[in-house]
Amino acid sequence: MKPSERFKKRYISFALGAGSALAAPSPSEARSIIHEHFLSLFGELGVSTLAFKLVKYDGKTGRGILRCSRDRVEETIFCMALLSGWKGQIARLEPLSTSGSVRRA
Repeated sequence: MKPSERFKKRYISFALGAGSALAAPSPSEARSIIHEHFLSLFGELGVSTLAFKLVKYDGKTGRGILRCSRDRVEETIFCMALLSGWKGQIARLEPLSTSGSVRRA
């Protein structure tokens, strides 16, 4: 595949907290929280066009990096900001910064 045919990526750093004290969830819980939330908002087709992926997540601090398509960054950030609960618990997914490389995010 030629480089011109690949999609351009952007990396969004975020902070995730869930539960009554907004403690950091485990990596597997974080993956399911993010994936279920994006699916509920965009559906299967929307999620595939976002091309999002959880690149890195630290279970101790609750911070991580999410990759998405450059054309859909605003929609991804909007979706992240809309998360308010998960399985009856309070949850918060706060976007922190956006970058074109993992190192800067």
